Formats: sequence, structure tokens, C-alpha cells
Amino acid sequence: MATTPMAAVNAHTEAINSKSRDQLAESVWFPFLHMQPDGAKGWFETASDLPDASRAPFSRTEIQSLEMVATSGDFILFSLTFQRYDGKDEPSLLVQGLWGLHRIEDEWKVGWRQYLGEI
Repeated sequence: MATTPMAAVNAHTEAINSKSRDQLAESVWFPFLHMQPDGAKGWFETASDLPDASRAPFSRTEIQSLEMVATSGDFILFSLTFQRYDGKDEPSLLVQGLWGLHRIEDEWKVGWRQYLGEI
């Protein structure tokens, strides 16, 4: 259980890199929303609705920068820059996104995220 926002960011990043649907599901609140740069939205009511994480077009993701944009106590909005790596573990894309985290009782998780595309 992530008891701080940074622990939740780290858990979600580890889940993305694990390529495990179960681990990803543990790092987000449901329903979960993922938005694409073109405005397309993925709305996931339950863990079984999440896409197959093993099909991601990158081998891993590293956070390069993280900035808190806004907070209201139980909600935090982060702006992030990620380095994506290809199948040979070479840097491929530098991308940006937003993650909205919120706390329920003592637990923080990602509630939604917006992929903003390549930099």
C-alpha cells in the first residue's frame, strides 16, 4: 500500500515496467481513465478491463522529471517527463504526461493519467 504520493508514483512506474496487468491494477483506482494526445479516452471499470500490459511498444519507462502542478490535500496533479526504452534497452522516445493521484483513507493511487506525447 502506498501511503505517500511518491510511493504511489513509484508503484505505478514499477507496475508499468512489470508489464503485469495485476500489478498495474494494484497501482490505480477504479474506474481508471487514460487519455491519449488526440483526446481518445480509455475508461476502465475493473482490472479485467485494462489492456494487456505485455503489448506495450516499449521495454521500460524511466521518470526523468516530476513536478507537482496542483494539490488539494487528498488530490495531487503531477506533470512528468518519461524516457522510454526500446527492446534493445536503448533510449527511444522522450514523452510527457500528467498523472492525477488521490488518497482514499491512508492509501494513494493513480486515478487518471493523460499521455501528452513526444517532446
